[in-house]
This record gives sequence, C-alpha cells and structure tokens, in this order.
Amino acid sequence: MTKISRRDVMAGAGAAAFVGTGVFRAVGQPKPNDDGWIVLDAQTKDVVIDGATVRLRTYNGQLPGPPIKTAAGETLRIRVRNSLPPYDSHGWDGNHDVPHALDTTNLHVHGLDVAPHLFEPLGTSNPTAPMIAIRPGAHKDYVFEIPKDHPPGLYWYHPHHHGSTAVQAVTGMAGTIIVTGAIDEVPEIKAARDIVLAIQDIGVFPSDNNPNLWTYDPKQNSIWQTFGGDVTVYDPATGQTNPTNPPQSNGFTTGDYKLRYFLLNGTPFFKEAHNQDKPAACPNPSFPPQQCPIPTQLAVQRITMAPGEVVRFRMLNANSDNMMPIVVEGHAMHLLAMDGRNFPEVRTIPALPINGSFPAPNSFPSMPIAEGTGQVLLAPANRAEFLIKAVAAPGIYRIVQLGQTQQFLASAPKIIAEIQVTGPAKDMALPARLPVDTRYYPLIKPSEIKYKRTFQFSGIFPGVVNPVVGFDLLVNNAQYQEAAVPTTVNLNDAEEWHIVVGDNDQGGTEGHPFHIHVNGFEVISIGTIPQPPGLIQDTVWVPVNTKVVIRTKFKQFTGKSVLHCHILPHEDTGMMQNFLILDGADPSRH
Repeated sequence: MTKISRRDVMAGAGAAAFVGTGVFRAVGQPKPNDDGWIVLDAQTKDVVIDGATVRLRTYNGQLPGPPIKTAAGETLRIRVRNSLPPYDSHGWDGNHDVPHALDTTNLHVHGLDVAPHLFEPLGTSNPTAPMIAIRPGAHKDYVFEIPKDHPPGLYWYHPHHHGSTAVQAVTGMAGTIIVTGAIDEVPEIKAARDIVLAIQDIGVFPSDNNPNLWTYDPKQNSIWQTFGGDVTVYDPATGQTNPTNPPQSNGFTTGDYKLRYFLLNGTPFFKEAHNQDKPAACPNPSFPPQQCPIPTQLAVQRITMAPGEVVRFRMLNANSDNMMPIVVEGHAMHLLAMDGRNFPEVRTIPALPINGSFPAPNSFPSMPIAEGTGQVLLAPANRAEFLIKAVAAPGIYRIVQLGQTQQFLASAPKIIAEIQVTGPAKDMALPARLPVDTRYYPLIKPSEIKYKRTFQFSGIFPGVVNPVVGFDLLVNNAQYQEAAVPTTVNLNDAEEWHIVVGDNDQGGTEGHPFHIHVNGFEVISIGTIPQPPGLIQDTVWVPVNTKVVIRTKFKQFTGKSVLHCHILPHEDTGMMQNFLILDGADPSRH
C-alpha cells in the first residue's frame, strides 16, 4: 500500500518518477521552457504494469501527462511536439470514421471555456476547415486566453485528431489542468489537503511482432471482433469480413480489449481480461460471456486521514470507455463542483452502504450490480470535486466504483483507493457558502431560450454506412463528416438541447456521455427527474431510453467546433458532429 502525503498536494497527475513496477507517479508540474511554452511531447514508452511489458503513448514519457496549472485571466501557451513513430495507413480509403493515422495528433483542453481549437487555423469560422493534424516530427503552438471570469476547478487535456483519438488516449495520452481561483481561498477549503485522483484506462493486445510485449498498434483496417475473439479485415469487393492472413492479435476496437488496466495517478488498481467463453463471469444473465470481462482487483493506494480531518479530492474519469458510479465508504460526500464549475453552496450526499464483496482474482464479485449513481456519477470525461471529513471511528474505508451494466461491456465494481482513518483527532470545519460562478450565474431563464434542438445518439449493428468498422455510430442518424456543419448557433444566444438515447428499436444499444466544446451547460433534467438548479457540466451521461435536457449560452467565442459522445472509440468512428458559432450578424442563419 502507498500513502498519499502532503507532498502529493495538487500532484494527482504529474511529472514522472518510477515506482515499483515502473509505472509513473505524480511528483510535480512542468515548467515552461525558455520561450515560455509548456511543452507536451507525444512519445512512446515501454513500462511494466502488473508484470506485463506494455507500450504506451505518453506526454513527456509520463503517465498521466504533466499537470498544468493556470488561472482566470492568464494566457496559457502549450507547444505540442509529435515524437510518435510513423504509422502506415496504406489501405485507408479516406473515410474519416475509420481509425487511421495513429501517428497524427493534436490537442484538446477539455472543459476550458476557450476559443475553438480543433480546426486549422485556431478559432476558424470556416465551415470546411480541416482538423489540425500534427504529423511525426512536427509541432503546433496553442495559445489559450483564459477568460477573466473562468470558473476555477479541475479540467484536463487529451488528443482529439479524428481517427486516432481513442488509440492515443487509451494508451496513456491524458493529463490534468487546474484553474485556480476564488474557491481556493475559502478558509475551510484552503486549510484542507488537496489530492487529485486521476483515473484512466490502458487497453492493449499481444504484439504481433514481439511475444513479450503488449501494445495497441493495429494494422490499417484490421478490426478486433469481441464475439469472435479474433481480428478481421473488411473486403470491399465482396462485402465480407475475413480473418486476417496471417492471423493478427491487434485490431481496432470499439471498447473491448484483450487486456485492460485501470490506473489511479499512473498506478494500476484493477485489471480486466477479455472473456471468450466463461458465462459464470457475467453479472447480467442477458449478457453473453464476451460482454463480461474477467475482473481482477489489484493492490490499491492508501490515503491516511486523522479523525475529523477534511481533505479536498478532485476526481477525474479519464477512461476512454467506463462510466463510474462513485461511493466513498462510510462517509458523507460534500460536493463542491462538477466539471470545474462550483455550486453556490456545498451539496452534501449522505453516506451510502456498500453491500456484498469485491472481486477475488478471476471471479466476478458477489456485490450486486448497481444501476444507480452512487454518491456521484462520473461518465467518461466527468470530474467531481468534493470534501471528505473523516469519521471518528478508526478504520479502513474504500473509495469504490459500483458495478454497472449500462454499457456494452459489464463494468465490475472496483476498489479505487482506500482511506485509513487513524491518529489524533482533529475537528476541521466544512464550508457552507461558496463563491458564485459569475460566468454561469445568473442561470438561464426559460424565457431566454431562442431555440430548442434535439440530438440523438444511436448505433446500428452490423454496420451499414461503416462496414470497415462493422458498427454505425451516429448523431441524428448521420456519421461524422469533417467538412459538414449540420448545426449553426449565434453568439450570446441561449438554447435548450434535448440529448436522446432511444430504446433498442431506436439504436439505443447502450448509454452515451454527451460532451460539447467551448461552453458548458446546465443540466435541467435527466429522464423524468429534474436536477437541482446550478448543475453545470460539459459532459453528461445519457442512459438508454432517456432524454436529458440541457441549457447553454454561447459566450465570447465564435468558430467551428464539435459535440460528440465521449466514449472515445464511438467518437472516433462517427458519433460526433460539427457545429458553428456565428457572430449573430445574420439572424437568418441557423
């Protein structure tokens, strides 16, 4: 077990130091070089995780990438260098919704209210503008002007080049951003230790070239078949998918891997292996074995707290594809913020019981699958910031993800970390009021809404418009097209959007996390359940057969940007759409 001490304050995703198996631990923050740029160098690195040698894609050789800290009103300068090895995309037919160009990258600063930055040139309003593509050996300079009223909190960064996003992110390319501000000066918060919990998954397959190496480096157009347990290639001449010849182990996947690790601040705490034929591993009798990975709980890190001590936790779900209902065992959770936007007051969620046991090696746990939210629900890309006041009773308490079957793959319950309550008691105070987020308050009134729109996420299997992948992943019944802009909005307009995942007959095969760039939104309702006013997020989980209602105002920035599912293999294979923020000079354009 590893104790997280005061030295770990603000270091949940930072500079690398080798620990134990060779996986990295956060110990610091990157410093700008002589030119004043924070450099993020995309590069591969071989490490040992739980005894397996794994080839990662990283920023600066670190896992997670270097943490970045900034403040409202500052200018953030990031230089992205691409030191990834060349990749052969020979055979790619030009369909952007087929994974390709794994050696090409760019940068997204997720959740920050900054100018659009996915298309060339930065901030462009050209609807046909191409996506930024940083090739091996090249670099790109990004300049982000952080608004003076930007909400302080936890954000993050990751690659976003369509066709290579998922492969790069699920092999390590992600890091945290913290914006400092007024909430950090609240006396009760300032007195608390500040610990970042950055969770990410690493998905790999046996290397086709080295029997002692695990990689995610599939050949162009090769697809991993979850149900068949093999790799195939689509033949456009016959319209058939055929096994690769010679057989390959690496193939593009929409979510399942031969081996997947879940890491906390770069250290593994859970492992899943592909399940081809073990029905006993399934918590849901309607799931075939292939949808129920074989789980193994690994050793976890331990955080020491004194009875009555208050600690500030900032939790990031940077997984490529895993929704996480979170519970801190035996403790009330005092929620400060979601997705970096704090509430006007602390929202206390009572302690919830954790029933059953967690997994023994290679067996599915007896703990029932919980279809609820836990104390806080983190879709992929969500962040939660909360205070925990240690209970009086000494002991070890678990920070856990409850199991869930809302996705294609069953997600076993996981122990993420432990809190050990021990030592002399303290009586630290909890805050009541928090500084008001002036960028998102006052909240949007129904009378301000100019337009209402509906966006529906759906999937069709087997694929019709994307036969190479074999799965159609759609927004409003259309795949992503780089030069198409189906939606235009006006600067400073307030709109209400209905985000829908239908039932199975409408392509609702699983839940999806909706994410939008540039501005956050207020979550008004999830299904039939109204949400408390002021729940501001940039990503929201939309369960099957559910409509989520959000309201947003397009503030400050114009340009071409995107909305998409934040299950990254879904986004990469079509579940994304461009939208354009206009300056409002021509009110007839919508």
